[in-house]
Amino acid sequence: MARAQFAAELSAARAVRRWLRDQLSSPALPAPVQERVELLTTELVTNAVRHGSGPVAVECDVRARAGGRAVRVAVADTSDARPQLRHVAPEATGGRGVALVDALSARWGVERAGTHGKVVWFELDLPG
Repeated sequence: MARAQFAAELSAARAVRRWLRDQLSSPALPAPVQERVELLTTELVTNAVRHGSGPVAVECDVRARAGGRAVRVAVADTSDARPQLRHVAPEATGGRGVALVDALSARWGVERAGTHGKVVWFELDLPG
């Protein structure tokens, strides 16, 4: 499992994408899966920066699960505010992050992180 911490600033999303490419570069992981991981992680990191508090911690893990393998990414911050799944108007310029995670991941959820904070995670199943 790879872990990194990033400053809670909007440039963190770009730094996280670079970090993920290093962690996930493997012939066993198809490019479309890598791209989806980057997109969904960027959405969670952006939400953590905009709506969370404190530094943003990102954890990436390729793991075996019943029935196959999956990529799991978890993004933590120190805010107790849970992400909201919203359905926004087509002309809206934001508010789609959690809806994208919901639509494009196999599973996702939110867990408490200690006494303060939360971890928002998603999983993508790997082919084969």
